[in-house]
Amino acid sequence: DFIPTPGSLSTCMYYTGLNPLTGEKVYVARTVKEKALQRALLQYRNPANYRLVHEALQKAGRTDLIGYDAKCLIRPVRNGPQKRKKGISK
Repeated sequence: DFIPTPGSLSTCMYYTGLNPLTGEKVYVARTVKEKALQRALLQYRNPANYRLVHEALQKAGRTDLIGYDAKCLIRPVRNGPQKRKKGISK
C-alpha cells in the first residue's frame, strides 16, 4: 500500500490525481483489486501472478504484450492440457 511522504510529488499525485508539474490527470489505483493488478504487473515473472497480469493487460488494451515474441511479458493462456504426439515406431 502507498505510504505518503509529506511534501513529495508522489503524495500530491496520489491525493489529487493530478501531476503538480503539468496539471495532467494521473491514474491512481484506489481499490484493492486495482492495486493487486499493478503489483502483479511489476512482478509479471512470478507464475502466481499470471492470471492477474493477463487480466491487467487486457483491461489496459495491451494484448500485444501477450504472446511468444521477445517483447511480450507473458505467454498466451493454454486452452487445455497439451498432449504429446507419439512417434511412429516401425
